Amino acid sequence: MIGFIGGHTIEAKTMAQGEDDSCVSSVIFVVLVVLCLVVALNDPVYHVGIDAVAGLNPATDLFQPTLHPEFDLRVRVDKGLLWGHGDGCLELGSTVAVSYRRVPLAAAAVPSRLCPEAGAGSVPVVARGSGVRVPGSVRDALARELWRGIGAPGFEITLTVPHQQQQGRWKVVSCRAKVGNAAALRADCAVSVVEEKWTFQKAAPDAPQIAAE
Repeated sequence: MIGFIGGHTIEAKTMAQGEDDSCVSSVIFVVLVVLCLVVALNDPVYHVGIDAVAGLNPATDLFQPTLHPEFDLRVRVDKGLLWGHGDGCLELGSTVAVSYRRVPLAAAAVPSRLCPEAGAGSVPVVARGSGVRVPGSVRDALARELWRGIGAPGFEITLTVPHQQQQGRWKVVSCRAKVGNAAALRADCAVSVVEEKWTFQKAAPDAPQIAAE
C-alpha cells in the first residue's frame, strides 16, 4: 500500500513539473512574439516612387541591341510606429536596383548619406543602366505596355540598406512602382533582413550587365 501511494505521489509530482515547464515555455514564446512585434513596429518604413524614365521609348530605344535606361526615383523613409526610430535618411552604402519582370535594368549606389530637404519628405535617387541586354520576350512585353497603352508598366525596385541595429546584416527592401504614380510613395515596401554573405552574391554569368553611375 505504501509503495502504491508513493508511486502515485511521484506521478503527481511529475505531472505538476510538466505543467510548470509548459507554462514557462508558453511565457517565453509570448515574450519572443512581443519582442518581434516591437522590433518590427520600431523599424523605419520605406516607400519608393518613380518620377520619370528615359531610354525606354518603344519607338526609338526598345529595338536597339542594348538599352541605356535612366530612372528618376524618390525614396521616402518614415519613422517607426512606436518610438519614431529613423530620421528619413538613406544610409551610406545603400544600393538601389530597378528591374522589369525580374530582369535588371538600372542601378545606383548611395555615395553619401542622403537626407530629405526641409519639407521634401523624400530623397531623389537616379538609377542608370549602360549597355543592358534584355531578353526578347521581356523587351516585347515592356514595349506592348508602353506602346499599346495597356497601362503603365510596373517596375520592381530593390533597396539594399545597411542594418543600423544589427551589425553585419542588411535590409532588403522590395517595392513596386509605376512611372508618375504618386500613390507608390504611400505604399509600404516589404522588408527582409539577410546576412552580408547572401546580400553580395556574384551575378550569374548570363545576367544583364548593369553599370551604375
